[in-house]
Amino acid sequence: MTGIVCLIEGDELLKIVIRHIPNTLNYGSAMMAENIIFYLESLLNSSSEYYCDFSTENDLKRVELATAISPLRIDGISKREPSKGNKAVKAVNLYRQIKSETIKYRESNVDSILILGGDDLSEYYAGNRIAIELYRLMSLSKSVNTFLLGQTIGPFHSWRVPLAKRYLRNCHIYSRDPLTFDYLIRDLKLSNVKESRDLAWLDLPRQNENKIKSTILGKYSISEGEYITLVPSGIVGQYCSSAGEYFNTWTAILNSLVENETLKAKKIVLLCHVLKPKGADDRNVIREIEQNLTSKQKEHVIPIYDAMLPIEARQILGNGLFTITGRMHAAVSTFQMGKPAISLSYSVKYKGVIGEGLGMKDLIIEARGDDLWESGKIVDLVMDKVDYVLSNYDFLVSRIKPAVEENKKLAMDQIEDIANKLKEKIL
Repeated sequence: MTGIVCLIEGDELLKIVIRHIPNTLNYGSAMMAENIIFYLESLLNSSSEYYCDFSTENDLKRVELATAISPLRIDGISKREPSKGNKAVKAVNLYRQIKSETIKYRESNVDSILILGGDDLSEYYAGNRIAIELYRLMSLSKSVNTFLLGQTIGPFHSWRVPLAKRYLRNCHIYSRDPLTFDYLIRDLKLSNVKESRDLAWLDLPRQNENKIKSTILGKYSISEGEYITLVPSGIVGQYCSSAGEYFNTWTAILNSLVENETLKAKKIVLLCHVLKPKGADDRNVIREIEQNLTSKQKEHVIPIYDAMLPIEARQILGNGLFTITGRMHAAVSTFQMGKPAISLSYSVKYKGVIGEGLGMKDLIIEARGDDLWESGKIVDLVMDKVDYVLSNYDFLVSRIKPAVEENKKLAMDQIEDIANKLKEKIL
C-alpha cells in the first residue's frame, strides 16, 4: 500500500491514522497500540478505518490477533526513507519529506492522526532530532486533527524550549503523568493539554481469559507466586558505557536473588520485553547472563527468549511474586496485575509514570551512571529494594490496586474524549 485510499463520497467512515507503532516486538508499544484500537473501536461502533504505521505485515497481524479487530491497514504515507548526504542536504530532504507527508494526509481526507505515547519527545534519545519531530508535529497539526496520546514530553533546554512552545500548540495533548502535565502547563505555557495516563494501564484485550494465563504459565512450567521476574533492558548505553559491566552486574543481581534465604525456593524468570531492533534486544542481555551462571544457579533460572503477544508477557509479569525491570512497561504490566515492580530508571518517565502517577516512588532506583555499575553499587541498591518489598509486601499490594484503578480511569478518559471529538465529525 502506497498511501491511504480515499473514501467514496458520502461514506461516513472516519479515517484514523495511528502512529508510533512500527514495532510490535516492543511489548510496551504494542500494548498502547492494542488498547487505543480496541477501546476506541468499542466507542465508535465500527465507524472508523484504522491506518497504522506498522513496519511489516506481521506487526499488523499480531495486533489484529490481539484485538480481534480486522481489517487493520498499513499507513503507507508515514513510511520514510533514510535521508542521505551532508547535514544541510539531509535537513532540506527532511523538510521536503515532512511537507510531502502533510500534503498527502490532507489530500487523502484523513480525519485524525493519533500519535501514541512514550518519551520520544525528550532529550534522552532524540538530541537535536527533537527539532525535526517538533516540526513534523507542527506541520501535521496545522493540516490534520492531531492527537498526542499518553505522552512524556520534555523537559527541554536551550533553543528547544521556544521551539516546543511554538510547535506543540496546535496538537491535542494528553500527558501520561503529572510531571509532564505540570511542565507543559507551567513551563511551556500550553493551554491544549489534558492530564491523562499511559494507555498500557488499561486491561489488555482478553486479559481476563483464564485460558491464556494457564497456557502461558504451563508452557514454561511456572506457578503463580512461585517465581520472580527479571527484565534486563537491552539498551545498555542508557545505563552505563561498558556492556561488560552491565552484563556482569545483572548476573550479580541474579546471583544475589538465588542466594537470598527468603527466596531460595523461588524460580527466577528472565523475560524479554523488547526483541527488536537488534541494538535494543533484551535477549542479548539474557544470553550473557545465562552464559555466566553455574550449573547450580541454572537450576533456579528459566530464560524465556520466545516472541509472544503482550497479553502473554503480562500474564508472566503479573503472576510472579514481584518484578525487577529495566523496561518501564514491564513494570506497568506488573503493577497493573496487582504486584510490586522494582524499576531501574534511566529516564524521567519512571519518576512521572510510576513515581508521581502511581505513587510508587519507593520502588524506583535511579540507575544511570558508570559509577553505579562499575562499583557494583547497583546490586546493593536492588537488594535493598528486594528486602523492602519482602518486608512490606502486603502493604505494597494494598496500595497498588486503588492507584492502578485511578490510572485506568484517567487513561480511559482520554480515549473517551478523543472518541467524542471524532464523533462530532460524523453526527
